[in-house]
Amino acid sequence: MIENLIAIISTLIFSIILFHDKIDNSPLWRATAIPLASIIGSGFLVVAPLLYFEVGKYSPLAMAFLVIIAYMIGSAIRYNILEVEDRLKDNSLNKISFTFERLSDIALAFSYVVSVTYYLSLFGDFSLRGINVVNETISKTIATSLLLFIAFYGAHRKFNFLAKFESLKLAIILGFIVTLAYGNLKAFFNGVWQLKDYGNLSTHSIMVVLGMLIVVQGFETSRYLGDKFDKNLRIKSMKLAQAISGSVYVVYIFLMLYYFSKYPLPTKGLDSAIITFSKHVALVLPIMLLSLSLIAQFDAAIADAQGGNGLFKELIEKYILNFKFKDIGYIIIAFFGILLIWTSNVYEIITYASKSFALYYFLQTMVASFTALKHNRDYLKFIYFSFVGSIALSVVIFGVPASA
Repeated sequence: MIENLIAIISTLIFSIILFHDKIDNSPLWRATAIPLASIIGSGFLVVAPLLYFEVGKYSPLAMAFLVIIAYMIGSAIRYNILEVEDRLKDNSLNKISFTFERLSDIALAFSYVVSVTYYLSLFGDFSLRGINVVNETISKTIATSLLLFIAFYGAHRKFNFLAKFESLKLAIILGFIVTLAYGNLKAFFNGVWQLKDYGNLSTHSIMVVLGMLIVVQGFETSRYLGDKFDKNLRIKSMKLAQAISGSVYVVYIFLMLYYFSKYPLPTKGLDSAIITFSKHVALVLPIMLLSLSLIAQFDAAIADAQGGNGLFKELIEKYILNFKFKDIGYIIIAFFGILLIWTSNVYEIITYASKSFALYYFLQTMVASFTALKHNRDYLKFIYFSFVGSIALSVVIFGVPASA
């Protein structure tokens, strides 16, 4: 089957390219790879079946909508890199912006709790999907075990053993897209390419799409790489990461429409359905995508757990003097994560993760908005960032879980 060869060969080619020294050692690529890996992770595999279930043929438009929202929010983060960071260092930031900045630190810390839970909940679902099992209780147990591992191993041994998988993940994803493109072109030239007239845009479906903002989250990590890269490089690399990820997401969603029209989606386990569904594209893909999903979710969960632990440590040191257990952040993440796992389903956790990051984004847009007003007297940027903030706030207020 030629599709299998295309999937394997294209993945190998992209791996060779991305692991080449000139790319691997490029400062621009290294600065781009971190937010890119965070944006294109577990959400890549989850979003296609969930969007198609909700809006059908309008999935590419819904995905483009999320990408545009993310880029607009990213513009506020980029403005804060340029205008806020130095003012924080020399204590010259205006009081309103400073207050929103501190609130955003707290929001981000708890966003990490939800995102780690989100990644590990998907890890549980995808690992079971690898043996063709859909069982919510077993999935929750797997996620809980991993949270406990993160809590105690992270607090006592650290995670220095973890390798970086960003280039490998991207190579598998690009290989998948090349195989999808081949299947679509083959169907088109054989005269059988057609889409099912399924789906509509309603108020409820738009609210569900808003609740999926988490799938394009991750660009904000560029804000916190100041110890590794300068401002201009972080701004440039964030734009590049969002451009690459946005293009990949929209093209991927569009190419999946043909297969969703031709083959039925499962009636349950929709969040991990793409693993077994991908056999209709190429028989080798379920194994490749399962590997991708487990790598992406565990890697992202560890990364966010480390980030969350650092933030909790910083916040605790500010408000609780002489606190000795500096890695209690791992315990906090595990405690609230386990509580969330056993009181919510995976679709609710996806929405909670979207809402928690949307709250952080809202606070960051307010930092940008009042910095533009108070320091630069830039009224157009004040209005623009306030508008972007209202979009982020609408996700917090109106986003709802998928019903699948």
